[in-house]
Amino acid sequence: MKRLLLVGYFGFDNLGDELLLVSLLEYLRENLSDIEPIVLYGKTLSEVYGAKVVPRRYLVNGIRMSDGICFSGGSILQDVTSIRSLLYYLGIILLSFIMKKPVIMVSQGIGPFRTILGRKLLKIINLVYSISVRDKDSLSILREFGICKPKRYLGNDLVLYLDLEKFKKPSTEKKGDILISVREFPNFKEEEFLKALVRFKERYNLDIAILVTHRLEDRNISERFAKRLNCSLISWEDPYSVFSLMSSFKFIISMRLHPLILSSLLNIPFLGIVYDPKVRSFISHFPNAYILDVNSNLDEVENKLSLSWENRDLIASDILRFKEEIIDKEETFRPLYDLYDVWFKDR
Repeated sequence: MKRLLLVGYFGFDNLGDELLLVSLLEYLRENLSDIEPIVLYGKTLSEVYGAKVVPRRYLVNGIRMSDGICFSGGSILQDVTSIRSLLYYLGIILLSFIMKKPVIMVSQGIGPFRTILGRKLLKIINLVYSISVRDKDSLSILREFGICKPKRYLGNDLVLYLDLEKFKKPSTEKKGDILISVREFPNFKEEEFLKALVRFKERYNLDIAILVTHRLEDRNISERFAKRLNCSLISWEDPYSVFSLMSSFKFIISMRLHPLILSSLLNIPFLGIVYDPKVRSFISHFPNAYILDVNSNLDEVENKLSLSWENRDLIASDILRFKEEIIDKEETFRPLYDLYDVWFKDR
């Protein structure tokens, strides 16, 4: 058995990152049973989703006890959220290299970068053995910043490979109309969106609920939306519970990426609100889907809300086509198999 330390923004109550972890663990169990995953986690637990945990404060021990390090999806390699976060993850790459542990990246999102320091430090990724990225923008950033030493593959987001039927429980509740996920973000015209949503709800007599996607960061804004829209506020208990929850709605409106991805897996039409290039990149796969920017004005928000709701059958047809065409497991998970080359070489 080879031990593989899984690195990501895990254990911080963000639904998207927990789903990434669940998806990779499922893939390893089904396809690479000779690899024992160990999760670098933000909470002190003995295990999570059936895998052993190394709390973050024991990072060095986690690297030492592992045969390889796997960056497991998400947007952790960017400096928009925090330069300190970028330094932490690049530091893991550097420390693993010093300790002679091979590093791979699976389904990674790269960028965006706002600081000169962040752009310069990105060169550390040249110490990585193999990388698959989840979108073309990330691949372009690797080329732009001269990350040419690792093997590189264009894959998809890990959540796209979740077998939702395996976890989804049949819902006996009456279907709601719209589930909304929002987050705090500079320049987000919250008041404009709220006014438009209130009018939208009244015009179509809609049953709306708000999903708190990141239980820490999204709580306050979600409560404000729920209060103004006079609707339910929903928090997820565990990642598995979200599949049945979302399937009980007819339409999804989301700023965050992974509720949109889950919508596509559940065949639910959606409207995306773009705060980050990764959201726009995903929605670009759906020609009939509508996009709002965080700084869209009231008229535009009202117009696209109505168009999306009235044309949800067209968006649903895009989703069926997307699911048939886009999924390519081979490239996304290739770095895991590249690791065997390193381990065999070291024998």
